[in-house]
Amino acid sequence: MPSLTLLENQGFSSTNYLLKTSKKSYIIKIFNSLHVNIKFEFQIMQKAYKKAIGAKPIFFDEENSIMVYEYINGFHKNKLKAKEIKNIALLLKKLHQIKIVKKFFNHKKNYVLCHHDLNPKNFIFSNDIKLIDWEYAGMNDCYFDLATIIVEFGLSKKDERLFLQTYFKNSYKIDKSKLYTFKIKYIKICIDWFKNQDKQKEQLKFKKKLYECNKR
Repeated sequence: MPSLTLLENQGFSSTNYLLKTSKKSYIIKIFNSLHVNIKFEFQIMQKAYKKAIGAKPIFFDEENSIMVYEYINGFHKNKLKAKEIKNIALLLKKLHQIKIVKKFFNHKKNYVLCHHDLNPKNFIFSNDIKLIDWEYAGMNDCYFDLATIIVEFGLSKKDERLFLQTYFKNSYKIDKSKLYTFKIKYIKICIDWFKNQDKQKEQLKFKKKLYECNKR
């Protein structure tokens, strides 16, 4: 018999259920926010699936704000080993190479498709690494996603170097000034976000990250 279970860990913009059948399992995602473009997210998920970096999207109902995609069996990690750091860098490279129609974006800027929400809960680790929750995906400078990984996973200077060298392949391509700017920008976004959510513990955590970032 199929079973439907409310997931223990929920996002801020949706409510998620696990649907188990005799053959496969699926996530049913019901969006709480009216500002999410479900059709666009579904299209991005299709492209991410073809790149082998995301779950397989099955169905979306824009009118009722519902999406269904295949469940990925795995786990989350807050700390990364060297091999995982390299694999995430290569995953981001694949993500940033995805092509989308840019008619609504500034062609003069060298933007790529960014995930924009690369916190540890949106990475699923199993035999490989997959990304979930694409509702904030959009065009931006690649340094936004790169800075997010470094901040969210608390990479040391050594690990940060490994991550960036794997992504860029050549050290001279790394713009340290731009990276620092995007780190600060991302941290401040998180501080404001958790302030609005009245989550003082998370807000304090990112204030500490801001202090550490400025100290480095």
